[in-house]
Amino acid sequence: MAQLKLLTFNTWGLPMASKDHPLRLGRQAEYFRNEGRDLDIVFLQEVWTPEYVKLLSDAGADAGLTHITTFDGGVFGAGLMLMSRYPITDLAFRTFSVRGEPGALEGEAMAGKGIGYARVVLPSGSAMHLFNTHTHANWVHSVKADEQLPDVKVPTDSFAPFRTAHMLDAVAFMKPIVEAAAAAGELVFAAGDWNVPYDNLEACLLQSLLPCLKDSWQAAGHAPLDPEGNTCGCPTNVYTGSIIGGYVPERIDFIWTNAHVLSCEAVLRRMPGTELNYSDHHAVQVTAACQVAAQAAAAAPSAPQAKGDRVKASAAVPSESPSADSSGKAGSKPAVQLHAETASNTPHAGHDTTSGLPGPIAEARVSPTASSGSKAAGAAGPRGPLPGPEDPGHPARRARLLRLARRQLQDGLSAASVRLQSFKSRGWLSAAASVVALGVVYYGIMATTDHWAKRLCAGVAALGLVGSTSYGLYMVPLSCMDTASRRGLEQVGRMADVWLRVAEEQAQAQAAAGGGAGPEGGRKAAGKSA
Repeated sequence: MAQLKLLTFNTWGLPMASKDHPLRLGRQAEYFRNEGRDLDIVFLQEVWTPEYVKLLSDAGADAGLTHITTFDGGVFGAGLMLMSRYPITDLAFRTFSVRGEPGALEGEAMAGKGIGYARVVLPSGSAMHLFNTHTHANWVHSVKADEQLPDVKVPTDSFAPFRTAHMLDAVAFMKPIVEAAAAAGELVFAAGDWNVPYDNLEACLLQSLLPCLKDSWQAAGHAPLDPEGNTCGCPTNVYTGSIIGGYVPERIDFIWTNAHVLSCEAVLRRMPGTELNYSDHHAVQVTAACQVAAQAAAAAPSAPQAKGDRVKASAAVPSESPSADSSGKAGSKPAVQLHAETASNTPHAGHDTTSGLPGPIAEARVSPTASSGSKAAGAAGPRGPLPGPEDPGHPARRARLLRLARRQLQDGLSAASVRLQSFKSRGWLSAAASVVALGVVYYGIMATTDHWAKRLCAGVAALGLVGSTSYGLYMVPLSCMDTASRRGLEQVGRMADVWLRVAEEQAQAQAAAGGGAGPEGGRKAAGKSA
């Protein structure tokens, strides 16, 4: 077996909330029953019901994808499903530390989203490591360019802290497995609906913290903002108008891998014989060689060093070298060019923004300071220059990204504190209203007079008592969920602090090794002070 064919797809299989789901899921099953014979691995998201799990499982089994599992958590489940042609030998699932805003109509807080892992054994006997995930949705698409890394778009919507936390959680779960696999020369594929474009902060964190994983779309030779790669919000998709908050055409479904990618394309668009689409997302299909790409092998971590040599050893990690690409060739450009497109103050420059088609177009607000090219990204900011996009694994860049992530998490904690105080205040007001209503009801029962006004007041008070008590009780689980949300954000923050400290130590070590002189020395030294 020389090649593998993999597909990731958000099925949009949510009853009562997604349109035409019985028809679409039936046609999806038909597709996998027929076309699945050419597939080796299928990653699915938003398969929310047992009925749809069985429907797609039966179709996959008919196509030879007989090794099937789901990943579940929370009240509504995780909606994650994996179908494999080859045996699964290990399974794990990690629910995200924080889920969503309690009480929000989107229902993210009730879902059990997380990241699933499966170890698969290929016919050659080698292992392959698979990850499947679905992070918090993005309905606002409001971003700004970072002042020191203008190629990085920082989200400004209220749900951004949850997506950032999900990405950091996913990286923490993947990191030891991915690094061990890279060191052993084993294949890794991390797929799913990541809900962020490649140049947003969340995706940049993954690229920096796991530099051995590359975006399959770019690894196959496509431009990062090629509209042919857009998987959600496409104006040509009839369901785009159903997306909450409008849409921005963007590529948010990824397969990250260390394999040598032969091709990558967006598939499962229009259902044959109809004017409908398979989903509000398009699928991503990747053909990869059964071998680790040279640049990914070069990025494998070095052997552990003694504790006292930690800073010095960190500086020697091949993937961190600012003067070499991921294949180890000094002075050359990275094999996969990241953040090379021009950003502007128009909605997601480079995306398909065709007008006159279904669905409102949500504004993607980008700071006018956003500019393109590695020179712009490396230009001096208010606190000095930082490594540009040609150094995606540079520790100073990683430190800056982690500081931005910590700021996002802190914003989430502040919002959670305000919500919690609001829940408590409303709970106490409900309790006070219940006491007053109870007093009126008691008076209506015990008073000796029998007047219509007394009976009316007692009846109204009884209804008010039921309403205020119910509302007060509703505040209790919301307060508990918000407390859990705070704890989750704090835990992810502690994890990010550890990575930040290590990145700062590595940046200091590289700056010291470079002598702190010249353009490179100045750029490296800026990592600590930024």
